[in-house]
Amino acid sequence: MKPASMRLLLVALSFSCSATKVFSQCLTVPVSLQEKVSSSDAVITGVVTEKESFIDSSNMQVYTLNKISVKAWLKNQKALPVVYLITEGGTYQNRSTVVYPSLQLQQNAQYVLFLQTAPAKKQSKQLLRKNPAAFQTIPYAGVQGCFVQQMGLFVDAVKKEKIAEADLLSKIKQISKQEAVTPEGKKYSALQTTDVVSRIMSVSSVSPGTTRAGTVVAGDQVTITGNGFGATPGTVYFSNADDGGATFITSGLASDIISWNDNSITVKVPSNAGTGPVNVNGTATSASSLTIQYSHTAIDHNFGGFATATRQRFYLRNLDGLGGYTFQFHNDFAANTGAVAAFNRALITWRCASGVSIRANGTTSVNTSANDGVNAVYFEPSLPSGTLAVCTANYNAGADASCSMQNSVWWMEDVDIQFRSAPATGFNWEFGPLSPSSSEYDFESVALHELGHAHGMGHVIAAGSAMHYALANGAVSRALNSNDLTASTEKLAYSDAATCFNPPGSGTEMQSIAFGSCVSLPITLGELKVKRIGNGQVQLNWNTIQELNNDGFIIERGETPQRFQSIGFVKGREFSLEPKDYNHIDQNAGPYGWYYRLIQKDLDDHRVSSSVVYIKGEESKQWKVWNGEDGNNLSLYNKESQNRKVQFRLFDATGQLVFSSSITNGKAQFSFAHLRRGYYSYQVVDAEQTISGKLVLGQ
Repeated sequence: MKPASMRLLLVALSFSCSATKVFSQCLTVPVSLQEKVSSSDAVITGVVTEKESFIDSSNMQVYTLNKISVKAWLKNQKALPVVYLITEGGTYQNRSTVVYPSLQLQQNAQYVLFLQTAPAKKQSKQLLRKNPAAFQTIPYAGVQGCFVQQMGLFVDAVKKEKIAEADLLSKIKQISKQEAVTPEGKKYSALQTTDVVSRIMSVSSVSPGTTRAGTVVAGDQVTITGNGFGATPGTVYFSNADDGGATFITSGLASDIISWNDNSITVKVPSNAGTGPVNVNGTATSASSLTIQYSHTAIDHNFGGFATATRQRFYLRNLDGLGGYTFQFHNDFAANTGAVAAFNRALITWRCASGVSIRANGTTSVNTSANDGVNAVYFEPSLPSGTLAVCTANYNAGADASCSMQNSVWWMEDVDIQFRSAPATGFNWEFGPLSPSSSEYDFESVALHELGHAHGMGHVIAAGSAMHYALANGAVSRALNSNDLTASTEKLAYSDAATCFNPPGSGTEMQSIAFGSCVSLPITLGELKVKRIGNGQVQLNWNTIQELNNDGFIIERGETPQRFQSIGFVKGREFSLEPKDYNHIDQNAGPYGWYYRLIQKDLDDHRVSSSVVYIKGEESKQWKVWNGEDGNNLSLYNKESQNRKVQFRLFDATGQLVFSSSITNGKAQFSFAHLRRGYYSYQVVDAEQTISGKLVLGQ
């Protein structure tokens, strides 16, 4: 990692500088304050007073309606004391949607928000019925659509800077050319703060120092010791993995607090906690960092009989009948062979290394994110400004009185991944396998990250991890480290096991891929067929149903099914979701009987053999004499003459004998590369017949 000061400087530089490292946080490209203010319909500062989830009937996904008490309008004032901000994701009854990345606001926190008017199709219909005049909005630039106030200062998560409210409002005013006013139209006076970053530490230790986030494993709790915590439970804040620790987050769940007294607190670690210090009540910060190895996505709700909102795990299931989940590429995405290749390399990396049963097959006309049973992969040019890709997962739950854990079973029923058509102005995608330049973002690295979200991994703060919250232009992260693999295999460990019951529509438990069996993934091979096409040639025909990572096919031929040698190579399509037909002509097969097989080779040089097929030799009692296309070789064959002594003679154009040889076993091959090229005549003499003819031989 670069020093913090250098990293912030690089983030602030112009996109037009080809040497710039633009660190994309949460896989987003930084959006400037200038753009956010200029492009927003309104800018406010306010406090989140209520949060309520709802289902959008058009796509059956869950959204959260955040009620914001407006303290001041910073751009385009309205005489409204309340604004409603719709954010993606949430849990409603037995339905849940999780979106990476997405803006998630915390109850009672103050924000500066950059707002766009919500399109009619995205607005809460229930709120419209109750309050038709309600101003419903969505955040401009997605996760970058706010500054949050913490410890008296507002935080710029992109630059990892803290700024006083008065200074932030002054910067916004310079862009908007508008005074900050209250909903009543009065001039707003920003809170004047002193430097509140340095605090007297009252946290002495956090134990254990290394753990996991978002799990329901009791051993993944941490105990914070110190002084002056008080007897009444307060709030424990963790470094936010979604922005690299620029801010602190809390789950807000009372059920996450196991115990609390003046000197010791034991709590669960929320899904979006990352490596960094821990804070108690917004005033006491640990001197040391808690290390988060990996994160599992969790669902916080009271569904299934919990007395209060409680963390619950979800299961991966066998929903495609092949062990898990199958992605389909939208037609436009499928037409981009580079994108398909990069996505499938990332998919194979997860599948082969961890055993998660995910695959891609076929195309779809679906290019919207919806809980529709189609796991769509597509390009979306209208993603929020600065966002490289979005993974949207939808979950369902069932309850049964025979189950433990308050009778609930949550499972992932649908997941969509969308990519920005082009990363940002002045930047392109590098689809690989070459490494990206400084003006490119690596598509395979982004796909690997999103596929991690797709099967339940959250962000971490650990450079080199596939689930690291950020990716720089020119950077590559195409491999999984030990923590990535542990996160995935732990998820599979309970997803492979039978649940206490199978809710309707949930399929059965996921069937993970055995280690090493992923070598057979690259192709689904159709039947290999062979036929004679005359003049000593044999044609091989085969087809593939789909191809992933397929380099091509080595053609092998043998006199026995145990001894083969290579006679050719046919290049594969590498990546194809549609059936493809192949053929190869063995020019030198002659009339002999042969065994044939294919050796499929992938781009990593893994090899898999096809079944073996046999073609009989020709049954004619007449001698077959033929030369190769180059004229250097001559072949003879007669199945009926295998036990007779036969004489072969070759004559030049003047009738002079130039070659003579005995033939046994009914076949022979001779090389005549030493002869001068021209017409030659021959005789084949045995006890049954004498045949003669002419052909071209020699070089």
